[in-house]
Amino acid sequence: MVKTVSISRTRLLSDLKPRRARTGSRLTQPDEGLGFQPLSPEDLPWVQTWTTQLRLPNPGSPRIRGFVLTKQGRRVGYLAARSTAFNTGQGREPVMWIVCAFLIPSCRGRGLLPRFCEMLSRAHFPAGKAAARIAADNAVMHRFMARGGWRQVRKTRRYTDYVLELLRPFAALKRG
Repeated sequence: MVKTVSISRTRLLSDLKPRRARTGSRLTQPDEGLGFQPLSPEDLPWVQTWTTQLRLPNPGSPRIRGFVLTKQGRRVGYLAARSTAFNTGQGREPVMWIVCAFLIPSCRGRGLLPRFCEMLSRAHFPAGKAAARIAADNAVMHRFMARGGWRQVRKTRRYTDYVLELLRPFAALKRG
């Protein structure tokens, strides 16, 4: 029996005052104000609330690199990854495993996650292999993986594992 996650469209937390954009390692796209920042102690309660609600792994391991995704200085999502060895079908190879990724409901369906991944790839992982596990009932992500060139390496009733070889930084899909 496959369990599915019910995702609420209500906001769990609201920022009472907008946060100013930080400078430094953050990359932005001027037309939408997209950016990211490393997970900080200030962001942790917000991320833990969402990961608990969505039944995703909570941040906390020192091996995991977490990033808060921002749009116009406001938190809109989270992406966490870790370096590990993974059987890609050609033996165990080093990969950047995407542990967890989400956007708040008001930002979903706009193609923002691929653009955040492009910015993160340019800054932190320009080449190598990336891997992700997608729940069997997540049709949107399966379509994204197929269009983005991700190779399916394992499939069970509960999930599918994908690998993407990066010879250069990841490029977001262009919407036509």
